[in-house]
Amino acid sequence: MLKTSAKTWEIAADIELRERFGLGGSKWKIVVVLSIEEGITQKQLADMIFVEAPTLVPIIDKMEREGYLTRHPDPDDRRNNLIFMTKKSKEIVEPIIECILEIRSMALNKISKKDSDIVKKVLRQIMSNTEEFIKQKGEKIEVGLLINSKTNRKKILKV
Repeated sequence: MLKTSAKTWEIAADIELRERFGLGGSKWKIVVVLSIEEGITQKQLADMIFVEAPTLVPIIDKMEREGYLTRHPDPDDRRNNLIFMTKKSKEIVEPIIECILEIRSMALNKISKKDSDIVKKVLRQIMSNTEEFIKQKGEKIEVGLLINSKTNRKKILKV
């Protein structure tokens, strides 16, 4: 149920963002993540939007051609590219966030504050438990950057 509810929420956002901005699938997620943390590697970006790095390459290629982002070689490791927003993508960040907040409001309609607080508490514990499990397995996880960001973009990602 957790995955299904998250997926239907994501599909609703994809439909609305594709309609309003022409940014479906991972494109709007890339813009939002880069508004939080620019100059990250393709691997970090892939981790933060929960896709495999090779899946992201053609999306980044297309977004670069469309003028939404640029890639620059990482000065510390020339094998990596760092991803940056362009003026075009920066101009649509706030409207994207407003759209996502509208979707959130629709999704949470008819849910009491008490029930919402309980769900948030349970989800935070699930995240904590699974992040700890992942770390115990020796894997790195970048989700914390999204949840703990000090930027004003945090409002879109808070649980």
